[in-house]
Amino acid sequence: MDEPLKKATFAGGCFWCMQPPFQQTVGVVEVIAGYTGGTTVNPTYEEVSTGRTGHLEAVQVTYDPAKVTYEKLLEIFWSQVDPTDPEGQFADKGSQYRTAIFWHDDDQKRAAELSKTNLDTSKKFSRPVATAILPAAPFYRAEEYHQDYAEKQPRQYGLYKKYSGREAFLEKTRGNGQKVTVYSTPRCHNCHEIKEYLRARNITYDEIDIATNAQARNEIIDRTGHIGAPIVRIGEEFIFGYDPKKMDSLLT
Repeated sequence: MDEPLKKATFAGGCFWCMQPPFQQTVGVVEVIAGYTGGTTVNPTYEEVSTGRTGHLEAVQVTYDPAKVTYEKLLEIFWSQVDPTDPEGQFADKGSQYRTAIFWHDDDQKRAAELSKTNLDTSKKFSRPVATAILPAAPFYRAEEYHQDYAEKQPRQYGLYKKYSGREAFLEKTRGNGQKVTVYSTPRCHNCHEIKEYLRARNITYDEIDIATNAQARNEIIDRTGHIGAPIVRIGEEFIFGYDPKKMDSLLT
């Protein structure tokens, strides 16, 4: 018998930005933006925005535990937030924008607490982790215009993510703080493998098609003496072909 689907709930500031990372993960069935943790029944966005309902903006993830572990979902959550800010996230301040992990069973509680402890002791951040770990509470679906906002309004979403400060923070803290660029061509099979590898680890990357971008192609030849795709640049290091072990060593 197949293992039943499970739910995981995360508050990471603006829920517009928290849907895409989970939606791109193999094993995730659905990601809903909504409100949880407060006392108001069926709250509206306007009510939650006052900060007086006790609710946090959150996403509820339905996932297949046979394809993705809860620990992997925790990794994705931590990679998308500044967990040291007790006042909100980036430009969004207020109780509704605080970070929290809402556990649905004892196993999730233990995993969440352990992951928080490990992050704290890793000293990745200079301040202590402020993310709350709380029992799951009633979850209320947000208004439809908030669902899949990144897909419905890609330009507005991109501008918000950039000017809120979230994008710059994630680029600084993810992938060991190094810029990642994939030099690809349209028919390159290994290029797709590399991009899947990076997406699975929630690593932000730029992609340059060297079949059409002569300037980039010539720069690669001048810098490396190499021609052909794929090439991955991580910081100042160039990797030729699909080499997950070397990428791991540079990104951790």
